[in-house]
Amino acid sequence: MWLLKNSVVIMYSLLIAILSILIFPVDYKHKVSNLLMKVWTNIVLFIYGIKVNVYGAENIEPSKGKIYIANHSSYLDIFVQLAKLPDNVRMIYKKEINKVPILGWAMLAAGFIPIDRENIRSAMKSLSKAAEKVKKGLSVVIYPEGTRTKDGKVSEFKRGMFFLADKSQADIMPVSMSGTFELMRIGKMKVRPGTVNMVIGKPVKYRKDKELLNEIRNTVIENLKPV
Repeated sequence: MWLLKNSVVIMYSLLIAILSILIFPVDYKHKVSNLLMKVWTNIVLFIYGIKVNVYGAENIEPSKGKIYIANHSSYLDIFVQLAKLPDNVRMIYKKEINKVPILGWAMLAAGFIPIDRENIRSAMKSLSKAAEKVKKGLSVVIYPEGTRTKDGKVSEFKRGMFFLADKSQADIMPVSMSGTFELMRIGKMKVRPGTVNMVIGKPVKYRKDKELLNEIRNTVIENLKPV
């Protein structure tokens, strides 16, 4: 059954990707692509039988761009946040995905930000572009652990996210994800049905303080709401 679900999701995703590419010339503020992403990700979650409980949505101010800082346990995190964050959000992703036909083109067309993690100068340019998008009202999701957790625990946060925060001067929104690690383990294609809890913390003003990184990480950990 899960193979059938995966096949349906792949075909459906290709359709949405093609639509995103086609509307790119007229979708100046990415509002249409955002709507397409909301529809796409919500239907994907429905197909896999995943229910999402969202806590703290009242902490989001929709009128300006923000930086969402989240723990990263599974590829499902991406679908849950694109579907359920009540905001116009984009992800920063590995530039290698640009080589994937249709998918890579669609992500660029929809305003996602590719980054070359192996080239610091190139990465800084990508983050500067992301900062400009945030200033114009788009919000960005960052996973400061750098990769998905292998044991379900929140790893140390890397400081690279502060470059984007400094450039954009946007509020930082801590996001705590619970349940995705159990529903889709790293290295596995099978997605189990179940429940995910997403807690959106109160906005944190960026400041040049060495303790801010640990403060945000501690908030993410403290707000984890076990399923």
